[in-house]
Amino acid sequence: MRNLCDGSPRREPKTPEERLDRALHRCGHYLYHNSAGPRQATVLRLLQENGPMSQREVQEALHIQPGSVSELLSKLESKGFLLRQRDGEDKRKVNIVLTQRGQELELRPVEETLSRRYAALSRAEQETLAGCLERLLESWEKGGRGK
Repeated sequence: MRNLCDGSPRREPKTPEERLDRALHRCGHYLYHNSAGPRQATVLRLLQENGPMSQREVQEALHIQPGSVSELLSKLESKGFLLRQRDGEDKRKVNIVLTQRGQELELRPVEETLSRRYAALSRAEQETLAGCLERLLESWEKGGRGK
């Protein structure tokens, strides 16, 4: 593998901390770029259950930032699952409406998607990893090392 900055060979991590840092970075990168499926399914399910919603209502229901909801909706719109329409009465308001394709889509349960994502780990390994990551995040959020 090559270093993106200068093209030199990327050195392999030597310490457990370096291995962990690299693995966490790669996992985060993978999840960011490849796990839109479950998030997209959550948006589609929300709209299937509630009907048209404003972009702000979708954002609040999912507890995500405005830029994140906009990116998520753009991906779904480009796939033909929904449309963004200006409100007839309030032009500042954008309503999210499912297309016929979005209405007819059968969605897998989130549990099934997550089960497949972490199938390489036993249930005990999943519990251990989750506990370790939660402790690490808690430490960082309290101002611990590594920020």
